[in-house]
Amino acid sequence: MKINDVPVEYYDGNIEKIVSRRYWRSDNTIEQYDFKKYVIDDIYSYMTSFSDVMKQRSNHTQGVHVSQEFVACDLEDDRLSRFIVLYAYDGEGQAKYDILSKEYKFIVSELFWSQSVLDVMESWSLNVYHPLCVSVLRSYLQQDKNILLRRVHPKVRVMKKAHPGSGRTEVTCLATGFYPPCINMTLLRDGQPIPDQEVTAGTVLPNEDGTYQQRRSLRVSDEELKRQYTCTVTHLSPENKLTVNLEAGPDSATLWPIIIPVLFGIIIITAVVVVCRRRRIAKQGAI
Repeated sequence: MKINDVPVEYYDGNIEKIVSRRYWRSDNTIEQYDFKKYVIDDIYSYMTSFSDVMKQRSNHTQGVHVSQEFVACDLEDDRLSRFIVLYAYDGEGQAKYDILSKEYKFIVSELFWSQSVLDVMESWSLNVYHPLCVSVLRSYLQQDKNILLRRVHPKVRVMKKAHPGSGRTEVTCLATGFYPPCINMTLLRDGQPIPDQEVTAGTVLPNEDGTYQQRRSLRVSDEELKRQYTCTVTHLSPENKLTVNLEAGPDSATLWPIIIPVLFGIIIITAVVVVCRRRRIAKQGAI
């Protein structure tokens, strides 16, 4: 289970137990363990029958296949603003149930549920899923507010890298180290947003420290590179809007031939100074 994209617990089917992932707490006892375990057992039972239906439909008699059920709820101002259940098989969505609006969407006719089944699902969702979702969210947000509701502003750079073979230069906006993962990035040329079809937009990726990164890039000619490129980033952190211009000077590929000789020069000079100093000390000791 994740809250605000932070893993807090998972169910281990091998030992049939819920396991906490709250590494930041010395006392990581799972809230409402028995209630959750009851819900997990019911979900497992339904997923088994759901998988059997999909295997028959797809004529799958051998091999490994994946059945998934995804429940998501959003708590805003102490009330649920979204509450959905999604069903998937081998990575493809098959059915969706919006609990708040009581709307069903079926991808395949074989999954069409009878009215009696729908009544049971509605009762189960409102009387079990709903209170569990609200109570779990409230509990975790109260206990781990500093982790789950933290805001870390991004570090933003606009860089360029030459591609000699193509005769073009890649201009990239990189935002990294931010949390939560929701972010808006816009590349501008001479103050105007660059059309989406010209920009390569990467997905939001996790960093090792629990923060995230994202980048947008485009390739331009030498003539186009003379224009001004800017990146604007909007985030939920306190410094919620940043505007950064393209870094001046050589790109990283051009910079290394300059940096490496300079580094070697510094190392050699330092070594000479150390040797000379030792010789001077040795002479003074001899005297």
